[in-house]
This record gives sequence, structure tokens and C-alpha cells, in this order.
Amino acid sequence: MKKIYITFLIIGFTVLGLNANAQCTGCTTNITGLDVANHLVLSGQTLCVSPTGTLTGLITVSAGGTLCNQGKINSTNVLISGGTFKNYGTIDTYSVTISSAGSFTNYTTALIDSLWITNSNTSYINNGTQTGTALGVSNHGSVTNNGTITVYDHGDSLATFINNGNITVTNNCAASYTSTCINNGNITVNNDFATSYNSTFTNNNYMKVMRDFYNSTSSVFTTNCMITIGRDWYNSATIYGPAATSCGGFNIAGASYNSGIIGSGTTHIDICDVGHPALGLDGPGGTINGTTTYCNCNNSCVPVATGIQELQSDVFINTIYPNPASHQLTIQLHLKESELLLFEVRDMMGKIICTTSYQASVGENEAVIPVSDLAQGTYILTMTDARQRRSNRLFNVYK
Repeated sequence: MKKIYITFLIIGFTVLGLNANAQCTGCTTNITGLDVANHLVLSGQTLCVSPTGTLTGLITVSAGGTLCNQGKINSTNVLISGGTFKNYGTIDTYSVTISSAGSFTNYTTALIDSLWITNSNTSYINNGTQTGTALGVSNHGSVTNNGTITVYDHGDSLATFINNGNITVTNNCAASYTSTCINNGNITVNNDFATSYNSTFTNNNYMKVMRDFYNSTSSVFTTNCMITIGRDWYNSATIYGPAATSCGGFNIAGASYNSGIIGSGTTHIDICDVGHPALGLDGPGGTINGTTTYCNCNNSCVPVATGIQELQSDVFINTIYPNPASHQLTIQLHLKESELLLFEVRDMMGKIICTTSYQASVGENEAVIPVSDLAQGTYILTMTDARQRRSNRLFNVYK
């Protein structure tokens, strides 16, 4: 067995589903069977639903209160108004609202027709699977998706949205009114996508829009790879790509119209209208920087693996221990062939913190990683194999 020591890299891994067996603690009320009553959870109180419990009444959690579910919540409405909601079981409800600096963390299964996250310091973290009709984030609320989200409509307004997992929007997706969105995972929009009113959207991985793409009203859209647009493309704001040594842009099946800004002197955008109009775009107005090319970029956005069991490469992670880690983490890798692996560590905003590479051998490899000097937090590790296939991992440091 080959041991590889990485002295500055990884910190601690959290596999999706790590907390599936977590226990609810500090319960002031514990639901063990069917409970149809309405519940108001006040500061200092913890309402727990055991694995055998089911709640069907209305639930309100005030600031300082906690709702912890290991069973089933079938309530019509759940309001987390400044409190904390942790879901280790199943929630199937019409409406969940998180407001007033409240927090909702989903580790397993959430079927929510309408999920709304609103107000400053209000957050939703999805580590499991969420499905529903509408997902909205507004008034400085924030969402981090590390799992899988499937919704009919999604909208952001004065919000922060970070995707490290998989998102499918079966109708329309919009980021508006000074929202900040970062895609480090996979996004598929089955109809239209739009950014507007001073929003910023940064695409680092796979993204596909099945119908129309709009970037307007002082928004900035940056993509580090080629995005597929199934129909028409409109830009009246600003489009950027990666550094000029690479390229990113759009493969457009329909019409292409620009009245804004495309590219800069230090970035490389490629516009590929499959109709190959004489001037590169059907409507080449606005300002198009000289670094812009047309159908020359082959840096396509490709789906990336976002779970520990979803590797696309020939590298298999057998075991990670201890998990969570505070002093040292050991990662056992199995390789079918000898190859050079590249690791990149990003923060939750997608910024690369450090990179390293190592030559691994056929068979079992073991990486021993010190973590004691690193700050507590959540990070993204991207592993790229020799065939340029990538796999993303979420990892945490616990102190």
C-alpha cells in the first residue's frame, strides 16, 4: 500500500448522508406516535419527532427554539421564525417558511410544495433530497445546496444561492435584484433562465438551459465553460469568461442577440451560434471585446459527480476515517491504473484556496492528512483524473 501525505490540503470530509443517523438531543417535547396538535416552540424549547413519530398539526418555531425531526412531518405549514429546524427524517408539507434569521438543514428527504427563505441571516442548507413546486429566496436570505433539488420554479431576489450539488428546474429559473449565485455543481433548466437588476451569476461547472437565456439590467454573468442554450440567447448586460488562457461561453441553438458587453481584455468568451451567422451573432450590437471567439472553444460544461459514491473517474474512495476529523484524516483510494491526480480546494463561494497533485499507483493508496491547524468550516474538494473527469467532495473541519 502506498501512503501519500498531503501536508496542507484537506480538512475533513462530510459525505452526503453523514448525519442520517444523528440523534435529536435536549428534547423538551418528544413525539413518539401520531400527533395532530398544533405546536409553538419557544426560546429554549426543543420539539423532537422520534423515528416512530408523526406530526400533522401546524408548527411555529420562534427565535431560540428548535425543531428536530427523525420521523415524519406531514403538517400543512411549518414556520421557522428565527428558530432552528433539522430534518433527519421525512417532511411532506405544503409550505415551509424560514425567516427572521432562522435556519433549516435538510439531511434526508423533503417534499415541500412551497419553500421560502427570507430575511438577513436566514439560511437553508440541503444535504439530502428536496422536491417541490416553488423555491424562493429573498431579502438577503441564503441557500447552499450540497444534495439534490428538483423544483418547478426557482427565483432569487436580494439573495445568495450556492449550488454544490444537483439542481433541476422543470420550468423557469431567475436571479434578480442584486442576487449572488454560484454554481459549482450541476444545473439544468428545462425552460427559461434569466439574470437581472444587478445580479451576479458565476458558473464553474455543468449548466444547461433548454429554452431561452436572458442576461439583463446591469447583471454580470460569468461562465468558466461552454453552456448549452436550447433556443435563443439575449444579453443586454455583461458576460465574462475565464482567464484568457482558457475559454467559456455558450453553444446556442437558436437566435443570438447582444446589446450589452461581451468579454474583456483579460477574459475569453466564445459564442457559438449553430446557425453560424456572418458576424458571429444574429444581432452583434453592444460592445464585443476583441478576445471573443466564435465556435473555437471545446471547454464544454460536463456533469460533475457531487457525491462520494458517484465517481466518474477510475479512482474509488474506499474508506474515510475518522469522520468528522479534528487532528488527522485517512483516505483510502483504489486505482485501476497508475495516474496523476489533481486536487483543488475551494471555499463555499467557489474561490480556489489551494491546489496540489500526486502520482498514485495501481491498487490501494492511502492519504494521511493533518487537519489540526485548519479552521472549522465547509469546503469543496475537486479531484480531476488523467482523463479530465472530475468529482466534487464536500468536507468539513470540526474542532
